[in-house]
Amino acid sequence: MKAKWNRAELAAAFAFMATGFGALWIARDYPVGSVTRMGPGFVPITLGVLLVACAAIAAIQNRNTPPSATRPRLKPFVLIMGGILAWALLIDRVGFVPSTVILVLACASVEISSTWRSSLLLAAGLCVAGYAIFIRGLGIPLSPFGG
Repeated sequence: MKAKWNRAELAAAFAFMATGFGALWIARDYPVGSVTRMGPGFVPITLGVLLVACAAIAAIQNRNTPPSATRPRLKPFVLIMGGILAWALLIDRVGFVPSTVILVLACASVEISSTWRSSLLLAAGLCVAGYAIFIRGLGIPLSPFGG
């Protein structure tokens, strides 16, 4: 019996695989170091290899699976990608906290069962955790509120 491939799933797996290979290509000249003394190439190379491996496994596993009957929804894609883009464009202008709140509210608006209260609590928790980890703990030079 010849295996039938779900083309949409296969295309998604190849897109992830291309992203992993892209990370490997970008980090090709970075020194890797070791597990105890990681170089700048350690994380992108490790993540690139893991992404390629997971995409290959997903591509193989989708054999003989019927195509999905659900249609892609544009609104969640636009809101999530727009939130990520807004965060990237706003973080230097308005600071870490406001840009993170905008990102969380944009992404949470996709979830039907999400409420304003739960979204704002999630945003507050992520802002506190992000501030503690990235700004205070790791010393990343980000302004919490504008620059």
